[in-house]
Amino acid sequence: MKIKRIEYENFRNFKKAGAVDCSTDGKVTIIYGENGAGKTTFHQLFQWIIYGQVHFNKTASDKMYNLELEQNASIDEQFSVKGAIDFIHSGEEYTIRREWIYQKTMYETKRISTSFTISKKDMNRNWVRLPNPEEVVEQLLPSGLADYFFFDGESMITDLKAKGRDSANSLRDALYLMLDLSVYDKAVKYIGQQDRTTTTLGTLFMSQTGTGSNANLITLGQQMEQAQGARDRQEEEERKLKKEIDLLEDRIKEISEQIGGAKSQREYETMRNQAKGLRDEYLGLAEREYQGFGDELISVFPKLMMSKVIEKASKTIKHKAENSNLLNGVNVPLIDALLQSDVCICGNPLTEKERETLRRLYDYLPPNYDGLYRNFTNMAERWGREYNRQKLEGYIERALDDLEKARKQDEKIAAIDEKMKQDKQHENLVVERKKAEERLRELNDRKITIHEEAYKAGLRVNKLKKEIDKASATMSENELIKRKIRIMEEVKAHFERILQEKSLSYSKKLQETIQELLDEMLKAKRTVNVSADFSLRVADSYDDESKSEGQFATVSFAYIGGIFKLLKEEEILQNKEYPLVLDAPFSKLGDEPRQRVIDTIPKYAPQIILLSKDNLQNDFNGDMIGKVWTIVSNEEQNVAEIREGFLWKLKAM
Repeated sequence: MKIKRIEYENFRNFKKAGAVDCSTDGKVTIIYGENGAGKTTFHQLFQWIIYGQVHFNKTASDKMYNLELEQNASIDEQFSVKGAIDFIHSGEEYTIRREWIYQKTMYETKRISTSFTISKKDMNRNWVRLPNPEEVVEQLLPSGLADYFFFDGESMITDLKAKGRDSANSLRDALYLMLDLSVYDKAVKYIGQQDRTTTTLGTLFMSQTGTGSNANLITLGQQMEQAQGARDRQEEEERKLKKEIDLLEDRIKEISEQIGGAKSQREYETMRNQAKGLRDEYLGLAEREYQGFGDELISVFPKLMMSKVIEKASKTIKHKAENSNLLNGVNVPLIDALLQSDVCICGNPLTEKERETLRRLYDYLPPNYDGLYRNFTNMAERWGREYNRQKLEGYIERALDDLEKARKQDEKIAAIDEKMKQDKQHENLVVERKKAEERLRELNDRKITIHEEAYKAGLRVNKLKKEIDKASATMSENELIKRKIRIMEEVKAHFERILQEKSLSYSKKLQETIQELLDEMLKAKRTVNVSADFSLRVADSYDDESKSEGQFATVSFAYIGGIFKLLKEEEILQNKEYPLVLDAPFSKLGDEPRQRVIDTIPKYAPQIILLSKDNLQNDFNGDMIGKVWTIVSNEEQNVAEIREGFLWKLKAM
């Protein structure tokens, strides 16, 4: 995708209709503008046209339309905000158009309608409107990579730090689209699992419960649906909790960085971090002790239950053995001899009744009662030794001790917070962090509970699945269904193997490329690791991941450059081209890193559109600069327009 032209009308401070043509021949398009002129607004224009949304900073108005236009409009008057992008993709021409229509009322200005279209030129050079424009755009320029393709140097650093883990999934999904892996990922998800009713395998599995007239299967099917619903609801709540927890953790980290940056608070913040580190360590130790207690209890639970039974049984056996009323001298050989004879030792003949009485005596002779008694006694003693009460109590005692130590560290943290609040400049931040940490503990406790409930529900689902499998095994109507299930599972396994192999291959190549670029851009040695899900980890020789804003920006550029280079070098991906729109990209970089980035990125990015307040004429080779524009602004009236050429003298010149 290479942008040829962007048009606008009434978008924020760009009141008049205008258009900017961009270089598509590999040269850099530069749009100059002073601070406050509208560079960021023009940068936001790209995202609004393509995705219909804009990430405004906290101080900016979130209104898309020009404020002067709204002010001058009469009651019930309608006006619109328009934008269009003409671009080339894989040798074909496209145009994206977006329009929002507003109406001013007595109390507010509200959006009353929207339109979004994407058209493509056919073989006859006629524009043909494409169906499902949102899906087409997602294929052409994945939204998960929007923050990278539309790089805001002023705010992206903070924004990406705040998003943290939350952005990892969308980034992975976007790369899957770019690298043609999404088809395998979607296939795997579509086939799904047998215990998920929304998937192909789940639908097939549950269809067994509706075949024939087996009432038990129908009942099991109903129970299965209820159990799945309960599990899905709990898992969804767990996901929501995790998202909120991640946001809170990021906010706490952000506040800590703000407070720690002040000289007056630096010592307190260091002490607080040490106390918090110890507190977390003790809590971790307590958790491990509780886990050890649970594991030990599970292992000895059968012995705890059976020891009482064995003790009672041994007493019964002993009692019966001691109270059998047998005469001294009566033993097994004597009874054997009598049963082989027809005459008792008293001289009387032995009838069948007397013989049966003799046979019952075997039960009261060794090794029967006596042997059973000895076996039970030995077993009881052995199991009693294996069940160590002191060991179980030790886990609890150590856990309570660790919790007490954690509580004392909490007291230290509270005392430090009270001292820090005395600095009125940071009082609100200290209070906010404390509330955030309390809320975080509540959410983590709730998450544990929900996780346990979801786990139990999952066990219930698995149990019902086994019962359905067993109940349907003998039904001929289900033989075909089971065959289909086996085939779908084989297909899923095949797609999973392909996805894993390709993801691993691309992530390894991306890692090598990013490492190469980072070595060029940074003096300090950093080691890059890209996992199979394309998450990025950069650390120094001490395995420290912390980075300055300048280093963070450089890593981001290396990531972008790595993606572009991978697309350029991989034969099957060479038709994938993406623009790179940079707003104040070098604001966080020193002179030397800035020049390294400028020298490196254009080698791999097919198109660069750069918005800058600084003169870049000498930073790029003369033949690297293509179209040049200047934003001319009237800040008092909050209106601006873009004119072609380098029209004002910059401080650096």
